[in-house]
Amino acid sequence: MRLPPNCVRARIRQWIERHGDKLGDNVLEVGSRLHIPGAWWCNNRDIAKGRWTGIDMQEGNGVDVVADIHALPESWGGKFSGVLCSEVLEHVRRPWVALPELRRVMQPGGWLVVTTLFAFPEHGFPDDFYRYTRNGLAGLLEDAGFKDIETAYAGEFRLMLDDHGEGPINKRDIPMHVFAVARC
Repeated sequence: MRLPPNCVRARIRQWIERHGDKLGDNVLEVGSRLHIPGAWWCNNRDIAKGRWTGIDMQEGNGVDVVADIHALPESWGGKFSGVLCSEVLEHVRRPWVALPELRRVMQPGGWLVVTTLFAFPEHGFPDDFYRYTRNGLAGLLEDAGFKDIETAYAGEFRLMLDDHGEGPINKRDIPMHVFAVARC
């Protein structure tokens, strides 16, 4: 079943599908727990061209290994051909620690595919910490040692602002998501 093209999850899935071939044949998916029973619209395992390992900080449907993104198993060093991190970074307490850790478990030349939020209501799974701009996410990826970084915005929220209390009300459209791919 396909999602309508203007739906939030459709935009996310389109980015993942567009870059799914970069992930290779041994993929680590971060935040793989399906929070809603039967949530076919956020299950990405059908993209797999080989082994697919799903991790999350909590047990549940779609989780192969319970793991902390800040300290992945030492034995995983250089193990994965690619990493998918979709709708997770906003829930990570220390992304500046987690992103180098993801790079550590990737094979040289492997790709990271990221989707996260720029503007969206606060929500917990179980916590919600950050929102990202394209430049902010690219900077974190670069600091973690990634290269060939590409970012994009998707979706939009409309804001009504009285910038300085002097009127008139300004309508501003801001991005909902920021997406990235980066090479190890």
